[in-house]
Amino acid sequence: KRRAGRGWENGLEDLRSSQRGVSMRSAILTLVLALAEAAFEDDQEIQVSMNKVWPYSNPTETYEYYDFPFCHPKVVMPHFMTLGQVLRGDRLVNSLYPMHMKRQVPRTVICSRPVSEMDILKFKSAIDQNYMFELFVGELPIDRPFGVKSSMGVEDNDSPERYFLVNYLDFIIGYNEREVVSANVTRELNLEHLVDITEWKEGMEIQFSYSVHWTPLPHIPPSMALELQLKSTMPHGHSNMDIHWLAIINSFVLMLLILSLFLLIIIRVVRSDLSRYLQIPDEELNAVEEETGWKLLHADVFRAPKHRLFFCSAVGAGAQLTSMMFMVVLVGCIGAYYQRGAVASAAVISYMVTALLGGFVSANLYQKLGGEKWAWNIFITALSFMGPAFLIWSFLNTVAIFYGSTAAFPFPTILLMFAMWACVTFPLTVLGGIIGRHRSIKQAQAEGSPFPCKTNKLAREIPACRWYQSPVTQMFASGFLPFSAIYIELHYIFNSVWGPRIYFLYGILLLAFTMLLLVAGTVTVLFTYFHLNAEDHRWWWRAFGSGTAVSVFFYLYCIYFFLQTGMTGFLQCSFFFLYSLLAAHGIALMLGCVAFYCTYFFVIYIYSRIKAE
Repeated sequence: KRRAGRGWENGLEDLRSSQRGVSMRSAILTLVLALAEAAFEDDQEIQVSMNKVWPYSNPTETYEYYDFPFCHPKVVMPHFMTLGQVLRGDRLVNSLYPMHMKRQVPRTVICSRPVSEMDILKFKSAIDQNYMFELFVGELPIDRPFGVKSSMGVEDNDSPERYFLVNYLDFIIGYNEREVVSANVTRELNLEHLVDITEWKEGMEIQFSYSVHWTPLPHIPPSMALELQLKSTMPHGHSNMDIHWLAIINSFVLMLLILSLFLLIIIRVVRSDLSRYLQIPDEELNAVEEETGWKLLHADVFRAPKHRLFFCSAVGAGAQLTSMMFMVVLVGCIGAYYQRGAVASAAVISYMVTALLGGFVSANLYQKLGGEKWAWNIFITALSFMGPAFLIWSFLNTVAIFYGSTAAFPFPTILLMFAMWACVTFPLTVLGGIIGRHRSIKQAQAEGSPFPCKTNKLAREIPACRWYQSPVTQMFASGFLPFSAIYIELHYIFNSVWGPRIYFLYGILLLAFTMLLLVAGTVTVLFTYFHLNAEDHRWWWRAFGSGTAVSVFFYLYCIYFFLQTGMTGFLQCSFFFLYSLLAAHGIALMLGCVAFYCTYFFVIYIYSRIKAE
């Protein structure tokens, strides 16, 4: 039932074989990220492309339009697609709906298709699952349901409901001078747009028809056409925008209060400690040391953490993902993501170019900590995120292939993605690692030790901690408080990623992301200070782990969101939970890196100002 009509007709194999002949050319075209807006002369042909179909509740479970028994051209030809469109499961192909600029078309039958009993069962199953299909008029997308199910006219309650299939598309196209600025298909379906398919009869045929009506819309500028088209198709419109802004402002004010409180505590306590400490004569210093906490750790606080190779690799990968996230959001702030798949394209390019920073940060820190296996450090940095991503993608791509879904990447796209990582991302990681390592060596030669205090050969004994100083307590507090800065915005992001809405409030997302980083760093610094006062010098991994704690709350929210939706089936559930797990892993690396570096600079600051040798 879920495999969406694989094997429904032998002739479909001939159509697919014709697609393979042009698949390589289509894959090469995906390197281009956007199409330029084109003006049309009167009566010039406008490209109408059929895309994919999917159950409304399962947006990832996508199939090709011609996997279902619709009328199709003699030769199915793929149309231009960007890389982002291919990654999101789009499969644009030619259609049987000829359309020309400003040419009115009355209702015209494009084909009359004989249907078998299996075809009718397939259509009825799709209507039961609220299947949608998508087509493009030029660059403007249109989504419509397969059909409707109604109990009207059924006299007996035990009688089956009636099924109606949409077989007539009434296009209403708006234009501004020589450009298409609006595309719509009549939303209010009536009997003239539908055909009753409740019962199959021998020799049954379904006629598919269409019409085109043009209307001038001079008030819509061509540059705003795609944006207005997408916003007009979003469910519920913008009725909740005021609530959205109010919730964001409320969250922002709350986070400012928390941030101010923590900064006040840290600044007052630390400054008071340092001012009292620096006023003590040298001959009285030893006596005071017996009464202090964090100052006793000056000979152990910069001791290299265990498994420093993996630690530095995780920090470097987090720096790369953080810079990638900022690049994607900043570009989104100028309104560049209305093209379908643009976010995925921008994320792929940003990840590639930020690999230089990831390698630099990882190798530079690893050299400071005295690491010697720098080649392995760079290699693991390159795989810290892409390794789990590849494993998850491999499993999900296999599932998608089994289901015959367009969520499976085409083979040319797989080769392209691997080539981009092997020829761009990995070499940039190596180059950044070499630069970072040599920079750390030069700094050590010029300035000596990168840390303000020397480290003893023997580690100091660590006393038992109280319950509120335990790692569990710290992880809970350092995860919950930063998460409260973004949980409202996550609702809108999830509705965009796993639903029909288009996310466009990137300015708000930039504020929420900045708040998240500030609160995560500040909370980690505060707990690290209390942790050092408890005379425990093992702060490296704990600081990184404090940032990763947010990912636990993020994944719990993913489970909560899933329970609010109607997602069903192994394909959709596996995609949701595994890609959410990958997103949680990325968040853990990002916030772990930010939390660590905030703590790192704080620790260097306070220990560089004490009288300890």
